[in-house]
Amino acid sequence: MPAGDFFDFVPLERTPLRLTTVIDVLLGAGSAAVIVAWLVGQPILYSATSPVMSPLTALSILIMVAVRQARLHLETWPMALSLAMTGLVLGGNVSSILMLLMTPPELWASFPDLVLTSVMTSIGLVFFCSYDLVIELRETPESAFIMDDLLIHLALVPGGLSLLGYLLGNPTYLSVHTDPRVGISPLEMGFLGLYATAAIISNRRLFLWRFLAANWSNRVVFGLLFANQFVAPLVVALLFTQPGTRGPGVELFVMLAGVVTTMSFLLLQARVARRPQATQAA
Repeated sequence: MPAGDFFDFVPLERTPLRLTTVIDVLLGAGSAAVIVAWLVGQPILYSATSPVMSPLTALSILIMVAVRQARLHLETWPMALSLAMTGLVLGGNVSSILMLLMTPPELWASFPDLVLTSVMTSIGLVFFCSYDLVIELRETPESAFIMDDLLIHLALVPGGLSLLGYLLGNPTYLSVHTDPRVGISPLEMGFLGLYATAAIISNRRLFLWRFLAANWSNRVVFGLLFANQFVAPLVVALLFTQPGTRGPGVELFVMLAGVVTTMSFLLLQARVARRPQATQAA
């Protein structure tokens, strides 16, 4: 059996390795602090009337960063363990989504010391886990279908919606449940943002890196697309949406249009970049 079929070690250049390690150490320490704070009965930034970071979310992030650091630093780290731990987080968050959607709110009200991970947060974590599973199972191929880029891009969408929720005071975008403590807290948004940053830095095989490195015009175009996805919805919301409004507004559809535009653009660019290689192979 080839070593790569058993071990999950991923060599990385010095600078991105250091950056990823620093971010993951901060995330790991922060997640552990959140868990310990819940265990001693003093949750960090706790509020009975607004979203707080669930200990289950902190545990998910702690496991995910532990797996990533093991893959980057331990040459004999087994792939089976990566898959098992990532699958554990994935399954746990899928279960959390189903519990919140299918069980009566009164059930969770009977457990006042338990705060579940919000649906929106779990969706983001599911996308991150799916991304991790894809890169654990195989190296990013030279393909026109850039699954790695698409998954990491989709994982950022819940964070963008939650940011809109805080700026507009819209509980729907914050995934606030019947229990007001269940939702996306600012602390949670910061943790997920840092995780996404480290995920992008640690995977130099993403098509996005090659696209941005090609020339300055590519960077300008992607910057405009990124602004179209995350800044344009905010501008539309401030112009046309009343602060404090519940439910989805026109800004949601503007963001979804931006997501589709950016992903379609990257797919087309990957296809164009693939053509010369296909011609040479022929």
